[in-house]
Formats: sequence, C-alpha cells, structure tokens
Amino acid sequence: METLDPDLLRTFLAFVDSGSLAQAAASVGRSPSAVTTQMQRLEEIVGEPLLAPQGRGRGLTPAGEDLVGHARRILAAHREAWLALKGARAAGRVAIGTTQDFADSGLPDLLRAFAVSHPRVRIELRVGRSAELAQALQSGGLDLAIVMRQAA
Repeated sequence: METLDPDLLRTFLAFVDSGSLAQAAASVGRSPSAVTTQMQRLEEIVGEPLLAPQGRGRGLTPAGEDLVGHARRILAAHREAWLALKGARAAGRVAIGTTQDFADSGLPDLLRAFAVSHPRVRIELRVGRSAELAQALQSGGLDLAIVMRQAA
C-alpha cells in the first residue's frame, strides 16, 4: 500500500490555492518542472488524474476536488502530531518586533497560541516604528519583525 506523502500534498494544495503550477512552484520553492513531476507522482499513487487542462491552464478533476479536503485534514493532523512531539520540546527565546497597529490587532491571539504549543519558548515583544524594527532585525536584535512597507 502506498501512502500520501505530505510533501506531495503540500505541493498539490499550493496549486489548489494559487491556481497555477508556476505560482505553486514559487510557493513551495521548487521549479515548475519539479512541481509537475510531483503532481504526476501523486496521480500515480491515487490512481487517477487530479489535474486536467482547463482554458489556458489546469484545473482540478473530480478526483482532485475530492482530494482537497482529505489533503487539508492530513496535513493538519501531520502538523498537530509534529507540534505535539517536537513543538513542546522547542526551547529558548524569540524576539519579535512589530508596529503598534499589528500589536493591537490579531497578534496577541497568535502569540497566545504559540505560547501554548511551545511552552518552553520565551517570547520577547518589542513595539516600535517600522524603520527602527527593520534596523534591529538586520543587526540581530530581533529574530522576526512585522513592519509596514516603506513607501518608495
């Protein structure tokens, strides 16, 4: 019995979410030909075509549409298992910088969820202006910065 490789499913969902093989390739960090090869491999495993010509691109076949929900659930379970086994073991400190706008919006909920799944990681949050945070990131004072893009 063959199994559904999570890497193949990730690539498949990258195509589903982007609508093109080229964009899926960029999303998963592979060449378009590598993505095509992965989709062919997934079709071999499933035993049915998942993609079919549609207009100027490709679309999902009925089997492809059926696989979407399964793929999302498989990858969610895969991530949940990984976090349960590895995420709880992660330890250390992560320094995050953000602007006030992001700090006031959904960031507290995200940080809370991260803290629950990674209880041994200490989060240091720094709120500031985008330019200051970008400089701190470049100098190594921050591990991650959520900033507003500077106007050109």
